[in-house]
Amino acid sequence: MSNQSKTTKVGDASGRGTVAGYKVNFPARMRSYTESEIEAVVNVMRNAEVQTQGNYMKQFEADFKAYSGANYAFAVDNATSALRLAAIMCRIGPGDEVIAPGYTFCASAIPFGMTGATIVWADIDPKTWVVDPKSIESKITPKTKVLLVVHLLGMPVNMPAILAIAEKHNLRVVEDCAQAPGASINGKKVGSFGDFGCFSFHGAKNITTLGEGGMLTVRSAEDAALTPGLRHNGVRPFTGERQRYWVPAMSNVDIDLEDVWPNNFSIGEAQCALGSELLKTLDHNNDIIIAQATKLRAALSGIPEITFAHIPDGYRHIFHQFVLHFDGSAFGKNRNDLLDFLTEEAAVRAIVQYHPLFRYPLFQKLGAEQHNTPVLDDWWDNSFSLPWWIGMSDETLEYLADSVKAGVAALKAK
Repeated sequence: MSNQSKTTKVGDASGRGTVAGYKVNFPARMRSYTESEIEAVVNVMRNAEVQTQGNYMKQFEADFKAYSGANYAFAVDNATSALRLAAIMCRIGPGDEVIAPGYTFCASAIPFGMTGATIVWADIDPKTWVVDPKSIESKITPKTKVLLVVHLLGMPVNMPAILAIAEKHNLRVVEDCAQAPGASINGKKVGSFGDFGCFSFHGAKNITTLGEGGMLTVRSAEDAALTPGLRHNGVRPFTGERQRYWVPAMSNVDIDLEDVWPNNFSIGEAQCALGSELLKTLDHNNDIIIAQATKLRAALSGIPEITFAHIPDGYRHIFHQFVLHFDGSAFGKNRNDLLDFLTEEAAVRAIVQYHPLFRYPLFQKLGAEQHNTPVLDDWWDNSFSLPWWIGMSDETLEYLADSVKAGVAALKAK
């Protein structure tokens, strides 16, 4: 494959998946399924009486509640639906403001924009690279109703600081934990701090239920009581005694929040059975990927132009991706120059995750292009991700480190 075709052939829009010509690709999945996980799905196919809203869902919710330390847990079809439910239950609309990080996946913000509320972009912390509580507090106005925080790339946000701000200003807190299941602060897992926690089991995550899936964790009993109806078309049993079980019909359909139509965000039983099985090894797999990151960071520690996110004491950062920042300004080079070397000379398919959201046409066209995020503006243009998955060999990690070292040295020499 020529250098030109290597840099222009992108494959999947996410940058994932095998593309010919690369020695190290960026995989579409973080790990393969084990035989016990496959059997859990097959067992549902053979034996489950219902395909959705059944006992496997209830078990998965109970298992996730126990694992996460949340008060309540509700399985849904994906994390965007979890975020949508959280946005609905925050009871926001036109005239309200939601403060959100400028740097995250688009699905974090879209459900809140759908309510008609105004999105106000917060900056990132210069050390941890996730949303900065100080930036959030500086943007609070009388219109602010919700703080949306994202534990991006597996790094927990400073939740004690966020909760103190929320209590001071009487605000709701939504945690986007899509990339951070199992991450924690001093032993307390993300998703158990705020009013809502939203988790993803997409194929790119460290726990994936057949490509899609999600979980909404809820703190209050009031919000938990609203969730089942909002999740499943307002369906619920008729109350009271019935002389005939079919009168007036098998199930009732009602409203949970005034003027709010319910949705169908249900997840299948096979996915739930798989989810319960995956939870058994989630911490172990997180340990594997943390160990990988520790090795790779150590191997690259002698290159002053390459830096990593600072991990505060007591934080369990689960490294959803391995993100680096390159500063070649001293010799007139930038991230794109280094990625040219990695892709063309080392055949390493490094990627750039995504734009700050306010740079995307979607948010610009919908009126959310205004921002004041100097740290993010300075940092993002020189950040990138190396290929990453659970269970990488030492040989692959060494090759990635050697390739980055060679690339930096080559750029210095030009």
